[in-house]
Amino acid sequence: MCYFQEMNWPIKKENSNREDSHALALAEMIIQNSPSILFRRLAADDPKQRKMVYVSPNISRFGYRAEDFLNDTIMFRDIVYQGDKEKILQEIKDFVAKERENYTQVYRIVTNDGELRWVEDQTSIYVDPESDIRYHQGIVTDIHERMIAEEKLRKEQEKVQKACRIVSKYVPPQIAETISHGPIDLVWKHHRKKLTLFFSDIKNFTKITDSLEPEDMGNLLNEYLSEMIIIINRYGGTLAQLIGDGLYVIFGAPNKTEDKDHAVRCLHMAIDMQLKMEVLNQKWFDSGIDENLKIRCGINTGMATVGGYGSSERKEYTAMGMQVNLAARLESACKPGRILISHTTWALAREEFPCTPLGKIEVKGYHRPISVYELDPFHVQFKNHDSGESVG
Repeated sequence: MCYFQEMNWPIKKENSNREDSHALALAEMIIQNSPSILFRRLAADDPKQRKMVYVSPNISRFGYRAEDFLNDTIMFRDIVYQGDKEKILQEIKDFVAKERENYTQVYRIVTNDGELRWVEDQTSIYVDPESDIRYHQGIVTDIHERMIAEEKLRKEQEKVQKACRIVSKYVPPQIAETISHGPIDLVWKHHRKKLTLFFSDIKNFTKITDSLEPEDMGNLLNEYLSEMIIIINRYGGTLAQLIGDGLYVIFGAPNKTEDKDHAVRCLHMAIDMQLKMEVLNQKWFDSGIDENLKIRCGINTGMATVGGYGSSERKEYTAMGMQVNLAARLESACKPGRILISHTTWALAREEFPCTPLGKIEVKGYHRPISVYELDPFHVQFKNHDSGESVG
């Protein structure tokens, strides 16, 4: 048995050497075909003293020979793109100041053919336990294709974001956001939902502004609509239609919370609109427009069919139905400078807004009278309302 053991030992040793040699050859092949270059250099404050003690042969992917770095024919800093040198040197100083033992940098190098390529440099500090010599060692990986792909993606994302910003000028921001995230069916398909519906217009706008020059009238209307849309967006309303000086806003689609929240936010919005109108009137008066413009607001809550209406070439997101018509009728019946709401809206928001019951009124298109409530935004205290507006 001892004989065979003694005879077997050199065989085992020979097999071990063969396995080690095979493993080393395999490792060299993997490194040679890897996009990552291994390196070790002396750690020194002076960049000129950071001598390379090892560079893997696959540095040849950049057109250089490992031995040129080892015999100081070329320094690694020599192949760093000039436009990135100052940045990476400052980063290294910062890492050293923070006593970071591991850090990653991304920069460009210049290949031997003059091509610029992006690399990722993952460096760590190693102290040889026997010699106590400090080294910087790590991996430099060619990430050029990834960086180019990311840059293309970034530019495409910028195009999409720019398109969304443009689209949001023509459609409500909620619709633009929904479209940009992909669920188009939520916008264009028809759904039955309980909504709070708002209509407003400027009483006798055409008649009042007949005396104005077209340019003045256009500027006045643009300023009015701009301020109203800011308020609509502040309270999360969806502008369904804008016709002349008329506004049609819905709460509850495409973004939905609770019925009470829809009604409360809609009333807060209407109050801010009336308060802002007073501020605008004073501004226009000071600029020479001697006309006092007043808006009427009608609000109703009920079921409506909401979605995309129009042709295959052009659609608009809006809601239709009997309850929509009722909200429009309430606006027509409203006194200028007031807010007129239906019983369903009042029932949802009465804890927040003390309203004056006006009894029942006849509304065109309805066979029975409708209970309505009036809100005067200038002569009543509202709970939990902070518009930020001060009225003269």
